[in-house]
Amino acid sequence: MKFKLVNVLIAIVVVGSSLGCQSEEFMTSEDGYQYKYIKKGDGKTPEEGEIVTYNMMYKNEKDSILFQSTSDQPALIQCNDVQWDNMGPLYKSFKMIKEGDSILIKIPTKTLFDESFRAAVPPSLDPEGFITFCIGAGKIRTEEEMQTEALAKRKEMEAEYLAANAEQINADAEVIDAYLAENNIEAESTESGLRYVIDVEGAGDYPKEGDNVVVHYTGTLLDGTKFDSSLDRGDPFKFQIGMRQVIIGWDEGIALLKPGGKGTLYVPSPLAYGDQARSEVIGPNSILKFDVELIGIE
Repeated sequence: MKFKLVNVLIAIVVVGSSLGCQSEEFMTSEDGYQYKYIKKGDGKTPEEGEIVTYNMMYKNEKDSILFQSTSDQPALIQCNDVQWDNMGPLYKSFKMIKEGDSILIKIPTKTLFDESFRAAVPPSLDPEGFITFCIGAGKIRTEEEMQTEALAKRKEMEAEYLAANAEQINADAEVIDAYLAENNIEAESTESGLRYVIDVEGAGDYPKEGDNVVVHYTGTLLDGTKFDSSLDRGDPFKFQIGMRQVIIGWDEGIALLKPGGKGTLYVPSPLAYGDQARSEVIGPNSILKFDVELIGIE
């Protein structure tokens, strides 16, 4: 998972009145931009590869705010010494800002767009003017920490989603159970409502969250209509288990198999594609059946 500053103009959040934008006189850096601290924090400076949450706002020389984002969209910028050294004064300033710092940085408009944004100055701005950034450096985290936090947030949202769709899950479960009874199939159930049958036990350890797994599968509706098969392509499917790269029913179901294991998953629609049509075959609220084989764990 990479967090890069694609365009500072659309990926920053206002520090607002907490900065005050009032402090000592501006100083000039070795690279020629002007700066002054509003507040000095007691945190560290970012190290290569770490991701910093920056709160910002910027305005022109007439003191007009050019952009002000919402508080739930801070700039997540990954420390890259080579990039920061070669993309102009804005990026170079990141190297001097510690966690907890609040700072003002004044950069000539043409220099900013030429060296940092690598774009032409918009007609609405004076190329001979300057842009002032209010920057607050927030939490510094590693990629692994960001991934852990993002996954925890997705799981929280998933739990809320399943709770909101409990009625549909129960309705689908009744349909699945009727199908199983009609076909004399004994299946087990997970807490979320997934029904599954293990036909071949397999050997070794079950895959755990973060493992890369290799799977062959054939997907059908309960009436037998096939919509996809890795076997037909001769190309097994690979994904990282537990990272929400696939439908909920797959993240749960494949984790129930050992390498070499085979089984069938009966997936209520909220654990698949919900009320969204996926294809001409997979319509809204479609219950899906997957014959799966866990070929291995990489």
